[in-house]
Amino acid sequence: MKLTQTREHLLESLQATLGAIEKRHTAPILENVLLRIEGNQSFWRGTDLELEIATQTPVMDGSNGAITLPARKLADICKSLPAESIVNIEIQDDKRARITSGRSRFELATLPASEFPELEDIGEMHSFTLPEKQLKHLLDGTAFAMANQDVRYYLNGMLLDVTPDGVRTVATDGHRLALAFHNETMDGVEQSRQLIIPRKGVLELSRLLRGDSQVPVQVQASQNHLRVQLDNLRFTTKLVDGRYPDYRAAVPGGGQIQVDLDRKSFKDMLNRVAILSNEKFRGVRLSLSENLLQVQAHNPEQEVATDELDVAYTGNDFSIGFNVTYLLDAVNHLEGETLRLFCNSPETSALLTDPVDDSLRNVIMPIRL
Repeated sequence: MKLTQTREHLLESLQATLGAIEKRHTAPILENVLLRIEGNQSFWRGTDLELEIATQTPVMDGSNGAITLPARKLADICKSLPAESIVNIEIQDDKRARITSGRSRFELATLPASEFPELEDIGEMHSFTLPEKQLKHLLDGTAFAMANQDVRYYLNGMLLDVTPDGVRTVATDGHRLALAFHNETMDGVEQSRQLIIPRKGVLELSRLLRGDSQVPVQVQASQNHLRVQLDNLRFTTKLVDGRYPDYRAAVPGGGQIQVDLDRKSFKDMLNRVAILSNEKFRGVRLSLSENLLQVQAHNPEQEVATDELDVAYTGNDFSIGFNVTYLLDAVNHLEGETLRLFCNSPETSALLTDPVDDSLRNVIMPIRL
């Protein structure tokens, strides 16, 4: 078996599949990438048994066969070679892979392709299409709010809520919630379905998607799997088996107190005040009075930071506390010049959104200071 390919094409295939390959795994085969050559195409596949990424590219030259190669070592070799290099991979009689490029020579251990695991049968698939840019926007707008290693395992992922009228993504860790939606009639979707994509699947899929592409991507879902087809790349992940909380009940429709803020000025102010916040609780107090927003933080060393921002507000004086990290995450993931803050009381959750485009909504629980 032989393969002749440019360094750039090899790196592109390897870097696409690396996201599904564990650095250290109890099964050595899972640290390898499967390479199969058929005719003038090379097929690459990586998996950790929960996630699979497969891609294909044309080859310059080669002979048919299949083998698995150490993925990261091969990628590091390709990275170390000069740009525009021609790389030859040849499987020798002793099943070692000989890699040559110019005057560079490498030999890698391999494992047989027959030992490489296949994802279990995915079963019947339901599909819909979305512009690639829009799917990435839905993922990126909410992924930051996913829980990480929470005992409520269903929160360690993202809800994909597909209805005939559109698609929503929801993520929450119990302290804050992010919601993004794409309201457009979904051809082929006859009934609503809720799918929980695991954390790693969300992050890897977002990495593979391009934010400037309007090309429609096909999203397929079965009982236990989600598959996304992108050009010559296929992404498959297992779904989390669980019931997601009712997010609709957690998202306020608005608030008795409403104030519009310049997003950049508010963000800069939070970053300044956060310097002296309590390192453990990260609390800041927002106080609204006539045409003024004051933000204050203090810490166990009795140090205090205070900053003020002019705002258009004419209601009663109001004060509420937040974890500044959660507040900054929400502000950073809104894109407009202005953001709108809705509050009802110091004990109930607040809503942050863009007054021009409310397709991204962030809900943050207050903290007592």
